[in-house]
Amino acid sequence: RTHDVHFADGKVYFTIEGYKSIGRYDPSTDEIDWTLGIGQDGTHLLVRHPETDTWFMPNTGSNSVTMAENISAGPSQATLTVIPVPGELPEGIDVSPDGREVWTATRNDGGVSIIDVETRQVVQTLNLGMKDANRLKFTPDGRVLIIDGEAASLIVIDAVSRQEIKRVTLDSVDTGDGAVLVSPDGTHAYLGLRAVDRVAV
Repeated sequence: RTHDVHFADGKVYFTIEGYKSIGRYDPSTDEIDWTLGIGQDGTHLLVRHPETDTWFMPNTGSNSVTMAENISAGPSQATLTVIPVPGELPEGIDVSPDGREVWTATRNDGGVSIIDVETRQVVQTLNLGMKDANRLKFTPDGRVLIIDGEAASLIVIDAVSRQEIKRVTLDSVDTGDGAVLVSPDGTHAYLGLRAVDRVAV
């Protein structure tokens, strides 16, 4: 049950849900050079703050987020912190551009949990009334984009005020599990709408 992949510093990191683990693949040697046990159910996605080399993983079956520090040095040097999330089924996740906050959308209750990275705990929850929030991404200027698949909409949040800016209708039917990519200059977001076989820009 490999699920997500992330390319960093010439290596490919990936989740291994069935073994409650993550792994790293080295393209130069064509080998998986290590795996690291997370010990939580459903380690699903990977996000990284490049300046601090700190990684975050939502664990869908354990209602938690794992914070992993120094994993680039290998499993023996890594430090893991498990952060409980009050919502149900955290999935969509991203770290703020300044590295101070992690936001995760809790898919089964339509909310968002906001983690303070320094204190390593949830400091606020937002009840956004979403039906099926499954992907979440920051923009460079501090907005948060959340795909609500069942509602076929995109929710735009101001990260500082925590206020909803708008909801954009993406289709007239359930768009299913999605994906969000934000261009480096922040001018465009690309939304993969799996159930309707489209990309919305």
